Amino acid sequence: MSRFFKHVSIAILSGLLACGAIAADMRVALPERPALVIPLPVGWRGQVRRAVPDLPPTIMLSSITEKNFQILVTPIWPLNADRKPLTPEFLRAMVAAAAQRVKPQAVETDLPVRELSGQGLFGAYFSATDRAPKPGEYRNLTQGMIAIAELEVGFTILSNGDSAAVNGPALQMLQSMRRE
Repeated sequence: MSRFFKHVSIAILSGLLACGAIAADMRVALPERPALVIPLPVGWRGQVRRAVPDLPPTIMLSSITEKNFQILVTPIWPLNADRKPLTPEFLRAMVAAAAQRVKPQAVETDLPVRELSGQGLFGAYFSATDRAPKPGEYRNLTQGMIAIAELEVGFTILSNGDSAAVNGPALQMLQSMRRE
């Protein structure tokens, strides 16, 4: 009987790892606001860097064991209460402008902007391949913005190797962010 449970446990654990299971929620405190909660995939870690306590932090995400990717997430809140609400059109335009700035260094001739949505959030992103990365730099870039309530969350996914292997779990994680 215990051999059966062992095999079932191994099968369940393997299934969770294959589906990009969540290891833990990373809670990032924001001054006088609800925290940003980032569901980290299994094998990932996060670190918060703050230059000044009251300014937006940069959240650095990476693999616990490999150095083939790095994800930077920066939540930005409005400085004044009368800012217009964020719209999908505004974020899409911001991301499209960023894609145009990257285009001269990209392998791709077209950098389409893709939609991103989740529970209580919306956003956009694009992906590009650096035509001539310098030693120590990443070859693949995915960059975009998400709106969660009043937060504007910018993100950059940098990777080497198979970008889909990093982008899939990273975009799923970003779509699952929430406030608490």
